[in-house]
Amino acid sequence: MTQALSIRGPSRTATKLSTVTLTGADERTDVGRLVKLADEHPYLEIGLLYTATPEGRNRYPTLEWLQKASDALPGRCAIHICGSGARQQLRDGALARLVGNAWRVQVNGGVHPDEVQGLAKRVPLLITQHNDKNRALASARLAVNHRLLVDGSGGTGRSPERWARPRTHLQVGFAGGLGPDNIQTELAKIHTVAEGRYWIDLEGKLRTDDWFDVALCERFLQELGKAFRTMEKRA
Repeated sequence: MTQALSIRGPSRTATKLSTVTLTGADERTDVGRLVKLADEHPYLEIGLLYTATPEGRNRYPTLEWLQKASDALPGRCAIHICGSGARQQLRDGALARLVGNAWRVQVNGGVHPDEVQGLAKRVPLLITQHNDKNRALASARLAVNHRLLVDGSGGTGRSPERWARPRTHLQVGFAGGLGPDNIQTELAKIHTVAEGRYWIDLEGKLRTDDWFDVALCERFLQELGKAFRTMEKRA
């Protein structure tokens, strides 16, 4: 496993936000620009989506491309496992080289409590989604390297009217409709409900014509910086 980097929040003042994940880089993405962003922003993580059946879909690069991208971003990427075929490959150890570059691995979809320990053994940090199907995972102590991601949009790509953190001992991240247009407003709301260190993950609003857009990532990071300067003034 790659040794995870020490990722610090984007603010020089005390902050609970530790990591920002920009998800969905695809085969049109200039990996060199991603590496440059990661070098410039020590709190940044690049999320890469993997499915066993990419079938030419924009959001799902081939395993060969993902391997090259993750090789360029060791310890600065997260692998998102999508679909039952990909999950079985992870269990079987077939993705060891790919996840070996990752700081964290997110397994999307419903995860049975009995699966967690086996999946967690294959990765440095395991993330599961917090939703109705996975509600039991919030209260169980299943693996020491297990984390939860709350998708406040419920899969719609919209931010919720009210952000909420589940009652859990696990570290929690937040996703749902976040982007350059609303991060200044939504981050302040998330920061209010978050407990301890948290992360945010965004995907849908980083796409143009359904392709990952590094220019939107750059714009988002500029807006994030403004959000933190505003929060610091209010602190």
